[in-house]
Amino acid sequence: MRIANLTVELEARAGPNRLRDVALGLRRQIGARACPIRFSIVDASHSTMRLEVTVARFVPGERYATELGDAELEDPRRKTYQATPFAVAQIVPTGIRCELGGYAGDATPVTNLLARAADFVVTHPNAVNASDINELAPNVLYVEGHSLDSFLLGRLGLRPTAGNRIGTFVDPTGADYLDDVVHVLNAAKAVAGISCDALVMLDAPVGARIEWARSGSASGILESPDAVLDGVSRLLDAGCEAVGGVSVIHGVSREMCERHMRGEIPNPSGVIEAILTHLISKVFRVPCAHAPLPYYQEVKDRSTTNPRASAEFISTPHYFSVLKGLARAPRLVALDDLDRPPAECLTVNSIGAIVAPATALGGLPALAAELHGIPLIAVRENATILSMTAERLGMRDVVEVGSYLEAAGVVLALRSGLSLESLRRPIVRTELMDAIPLKKTSSR
Repeated sequence: MRIANLTVELEARAGPNRLRDVALGLRRQIGARACPIRFSIVDASHSTMRLEVTVARFVPGERYATELGDAELEDPRRKTYQATPFAVAQIVPTGIRCELGGYAGDATPVTNLLARAADFVVTHPNAVNASDINELAPNVLYVEGHSLDSFLLGRLGLRPTAGNRIGTFVDPTGADYLDDVVHVLNAAKAVAGISCDALVMLDAPVGARIEWARSGSASGILESPDAVLDGVSRLLDAGCEAVGGVSVIHGVSREMCERHMRGEIPNPSGVIEAILTHLISKVFRVPCAHAPLPYYQEVKDRSTTNPRASAEFISTPHYFSVLKGLARAPRLVALDDLDRPPAECLTVNSIGAIVAPATALGGLPALAAELHGIPLIAVRENATILSMTAERLGMRDVVEVGSYLEAAGVVLALRSGLSLESLRRPIVRTELMDAIPLKKTSSR
């Protein structure tokens, strides 16, 4: 297996079929022996759209080829009705310098605010992981990004659980920090009561190395993806129900760290972590998350000037937030029928809104909102390096708001069944619809 990052151009077609067009266009571009691990539209015109894509290339018959060959992106299941409980998907993409969520868990307060307005919020680790801090609200479901995509495609259900047994893998490149990892695991057991006793050292270095995409977004490569998957397989065979990992991230320079702290560039290491966990989720459909071992010790200035980054400096392995999130992460249930899910299983039918930064609507969650007709709440305050707005992409029925404070109000209105138009002024008067000639029917 080989991980590769690509830039592809596809024909642009706005509307509910755009996700299908993207899926089929990607398949034509990458071929049958590659699996799209993640993608995002990063530029668009009236006729074309440019995507940055990470793929896993494989050879039929090799390990994990069957799982990678499952083309769920090409076969989404449409939401059919608004189910209860009322849930919201909160999306904070990594690697694009989000103003809220671009550092260490600094999207947690706005995520918890949304949780007060909904029955459940489904979000991914990037929104709430903060080294040794994870303050997600009890009704926030911690779901890895690729699994969240599969959930929004109608392919997975989420079953809340009281607890998971967590297995941990360690990149052998970071063997010098093994005692630090063990201390975190011991503390999680002794203090938080988390079941996390399974620990493996991978057979080969992960080789997680950052790259930069043409758009200015962070990206990266895994040199030994099979070693990661083999380690995860060992943990699952040992009875683990969720998997966390810690790896050394290579290629981060002092200049990158300084520019990131000043808010000039995205977090260099966020996307390579996402690629790693997306791959695990794709193959095993198991709750998972990742933390970086301290690559920054000699290159990162421990400045106190940026509060959003401070959580990074209070930990060595940055791993307790992962353990706390995975401890009660929902189980992932493959769905045969979206309308008849297993008992106590949350599906995309419960999603009443998707919240995302207003300039980052080119990812799968926003396209899924377009597919299902789910209200897409676009938050201007959460600025990014991209410019993929609703106007640029030709998206209709997007609710654009200034802040997450306003987004929470929209969620509360939707949950309550209130017309958004009734809450704004001027209010539009009711008009008589134009008459439409009825089709003649033959009498029998």
